[in-house]
Amino acid sequence: MSNNNYSLLGNIILRGKLECLTPLHIGGSKDKFEIGGVDNPVIRDPLTNYPYIPGSSLKGKLRTLLEFALGVVKIDKDGNAPPSDDPVITNLFGASAEKSKFGPTRLIVRDAYPDDETIKLWNNVDTETPYTEYKAENTIDRMSSKANPRFLERVLKGSKFDVEFVLQVYSNENDKGKENFEKLVQALRLLEDNTLGGGGSRGSGKVKFYFERPFCVSDENYKNGNGNFNKAKEEAKLETTDLKYDSIIGKDSL
Repeated sequence: MSNNNYSLLGNIILRGKLECLTPLHIGGSKDKFEIGGVDNPVIRDPLTNYPYIPGSSLKGKLRTLLEFALGVVKIDKDGNAPPSDDPVITNLFGASAEKSKFGPTRLIVRDAYPDDETIKLWNNVDTETPYTEYKAENTIDRMSSKANPRFLERVLKGSKFDVEFVLQVYSNENDKGKENFEKLVQALRLLEDNTLGGGGSRGSGKVKFYFERPFCVSDENYKNGNGNFNKAKEEAKLETTDLKYDSIIGKDSL
């Protein structure tokens, strides 16, 4: 095999829960809402009507926070700040096909759906909309003092969603994914002290993560259907962990 070839060593899997410490708004379509209804509805699963968190929303927020934290945001001639094409970011989050020089995107972020406890909570709460709440906001015309009300739909405080992050590790990475894993953990920490979704500066979107101990599923596990391949099918068991690569992954896991 030439030095230009690389292969999958395995995946580092990080699973847990995202808890809404304040109500959460991630926007969906207004097509099904009538006049006088919610101005800004949340996104919902069309099969169950339950609100959920798209993986794209979560991944995009993590990427943005990490770009600013690492100082790789560049302002273009129009005054915009497009996604960074710095290798420290694209190696983890990916880049457009014409710009990618690092192979497949390393980080996969699953859509996050409510857990059973949250569905039970939602079914026992009497609100104007199914499983969510209205938040009324007003903008004030400074000349006439006339109020212009709008209504924001938000997922209830205390709701929890099952999250899963899959970090792919390839043979051309000498550190076996350590740098990418640590960047992901940094981004997750940044998000806990920032906001997710809309209305963050007005009280929405504060979240907290709870994780089980991350584990590796090696190429050999996938080939033989043994080891941690079976663990990946089990229900997540949340543990207190500091998410340090060397103590939970191990140098010889992949």
